[in-house]
Amino acid sequence: MSQAPVALVTGGAIRVGRAICLALAAAGYRVWLHYHHSAEAAAEVLRAIGGAGLGPLRLDLADEAARAELVRTVLDPDGPAGGRLDLLVNNAAGFERGSFTGRSDADLRRVLELNLVAPISLARGLAPGLAAVQGSVVNLLDVAAYQPWRGYLDHCTAKAGLAMATRALAVELAPAVRVNGVAPGTVAWPEADERYAEGSPTRAAILRAIPLGRIGEPDDIAQAVLFLARSGFISGHTIAVDGGRLAAGGLG
Repeated sequence: MSQAPVALVTGGAIRVGRAICLALAAAGYRVWLHYHHSAEAAAEVLRAIGGAGLGPLRLDLADEAARAELVRTVLDPDGPAGGRLDLLVNNAAGFERGSFTGRSDADLRRVLELNLVAPISLARGLAPGLAAVQGSVVNLLDVAAYQPWRGYLDHCTAKAGLAMATRALAVELAPAVRVNGVAPGTVAWPEADERYAEGSPTRAAILRAIPLGRIGEPDDIAQAVLFLARSGFISGHTIAVDGGRLAAGGLG
């Protein structure tokens, strides 16, 4: 069995998840790559990381039975990583938008299931494996956990819950497992949404709200995840990687 550290990255096929997988592989991790819809992108990431890749694992994390299957696969002592797990990165999330009065209780439950319940569920299920090697969890929040965005009440509520869950899990799983979070600001413009097109008022407003005057890159988030994975005496904290946007109080 390889003694290289092992990570599981949920939603690891595209955007920030992809950058996290690449950074962890470059740092010497073997990486379980989970995805739901992006099969071609997942295959491309696995090709890029070569022998460091494990999986892919195609599962709907909003489904409790699927989450249980993921846990069994990753912790299987006869699996490719021998059941070892050093790092859980809860990156997978939905990003649903809609007017508050136009959405339903079912919409809220769906967002909470994927963005809040699933990360907590995976932390619970994978805790024995993480504890065996003094591992850690890094939850991906975003600045919506701290500042409400009109039209995203369900998303903001779920991420705010995950911010508190990060702190609570750091207490619940101590001393064997550390738990931290990363809260990205804008690190990539939304795809296929003309409101964010180059030169648009929306894009200009967001840039004005960021003291550094630019958006970040997915790799900025990946490097923060790697930092927390390596920092053996940090637990219960969330790093905002947002170019100073929260400090300035800017909603954009």
